[in-house]
Amino acid sequence: MKKFKYISGIIVLLIILLSVNRVFAEDSKKDAGNMIDETAALYMDNMKIPGLAIAISMPDGKVIEKYYGKANIEYDAPVEKDTIFPIGSLSKTHTAIAIMLLKEQGKLDVNDKITKYFPDCGAWEKITIKNLMQHTSGIQSITAVEPFYSNQMKDWQPEEIVAILKPLKLDFESGTNAQYSNSGCILLAMIVEKVSGMTYNDFLQKNIAGPLGMTHTMFVGNRIIVPKRASGYMTVDGKTQNAKYASTLAPFGSGGIMSNVIDILKLRDAFRPGKILKKESIDEMFATTKLNDGRDYITPGPIGITYGYCLETLIAPDGKTVPGKAGAISGFKSQFFYFKDIGIFIAITANLDMLSPAVGEKLKGLKMIDCPLLMSLQLFEIVK
Repeated sequence: MKKFKYISGIIVLLIILLSVNRVFAEDSKKDAGNMIDETAALYMDNMKIPGLAIAISMPDGKVIEKYYGKANIEYDAPVEKDTIFPIGSLSKTHTAIAIMLLKEQGKLDVNDKITKYFPDCGAWEKITIKNLMQHTSGIQSITAVEPFYSNQMKDWQPEEIVAILKPLKLDFESGTNAQYSNSGCILLAMIVEKVSGMTYNDFLQKNIAGPLGMTHTMFVGNRIIVPKRASGYMTVDGKTQNAKYASTLAPFGSGGIMSNVIDILKLRDAFRPGKILKKESIDEMFATTKLNDGRDYITPGPIGITYGYCLETLIAPDGKTVPGKAGAISGFKSQFFYFKDIGIFIAITANLDMLSPAVGEKLKGLKMIDCPLLMSLQLFEIVK
């Protein structure tokens, strides 16, 4: 079986950063289930994660499911199989799949200029749908600009977001660089609605959630009653608190979906040719982001990351790729990775805002986004 040798070094880094040394102690005497339990306990104890769900699809079709802790601390409600979590930016993957479905239907082209759909936004005349999916558009991230930044409790309408973005100067000329932007998938979801004639959620249900059997996946606002929805938390000065309120409607196709860990796991079928997408579309989604000058865009660091189409794909030193996506929204974190060369898919959901000060202290300066990433890599080491 093929190995991803670069992972072991990152696991060592994690163990050092968390100041623990028992993760793999006597691992030869333990089965994978017990080791997953120990790994989950490590993260939950060190980072004060209230609730955690893990699902792993193995090459033989077996699924490992693990549920830990509390979905709601005040009511002492446990995390269970049908517990719903807001998944934040992991929603972007669903939006990219929607675009590729419309492409296969001949209703759009990823090289379309987005002014075809936003004709009064002349400053965007060189930007394509592909630029939006690869974070190479240069459009500033709506979550970093006013008045959105200071008022994320408001249910901003997509048209209001376009109005905020329209007069802003681009961060760079489209295709010359890449920079993560939450604006792109809001615009992409608007394009889905314009092209399909359906609401974003209706398109999601009919073309993605329905065919894949995602019975707990939806785009809805906070005001809608969602049975078994988890509560979100943050850690401040070592104490667990309710997370700050943030609208789930405002991020739209960039971060507004709610789901559960088993439904996230079913994204593996979206990446199996013939289920809902053709092999050519899947390969296109997984391809390394290229800039206008032909260079591959790969972030620097111990693990290189490229975007593909609304993904965060790991690039190993030997060139192997592991498509994945992280999501974060106030009080919640999610992650999936698809080790496609082996056939292992890992999904994680948690109800902790992992940008909280306590997590930052535990990771001692490591980027907060790396916490679920490292957990996923550690789980892979256990089950591979």
